[in-house]
Amino acid sequence: MEEQIGSLIFVENPDYPYPFAVPTPPRFWMEETTGALREAIEVYMRAEPLDRQQLDVLKIYVRQFIERALMSDERQRKRFLGRVDTFRNIKDLESLADDLSEVGVEPF
Repeated sequence: MEEQIGSLIFVENPDYPYPFAVPTPPRFWMEETTGALREAIEVYMRAEPLDRQQLDVLKIYVRQFIERALMSDERQRKRFLGRVDTFRNIKDLESLADDLSEVGVEPF
């Protein structure tokens, strides 16, 4: 089943199931089909500077992941979501990803 989130289009892949029962599971970056997210992830993984479009694509991806992921503290979810709009570079994104991983949320 295809799902559009912002400018990104995801197609469910049974090889990447979300391991927790949630009403709407987060989409993994490997399920995105336009190629824009894969390109942005590759730049992020190489720790290279992100252009505005890549940053915007990563914000869409991270936001949907935080909104949908299993998280026991809704206040914490709101704080993480607030940080999505404020990250401006790879360092900010890495910091958010590190903090997410501490609560068991692994978007990458």
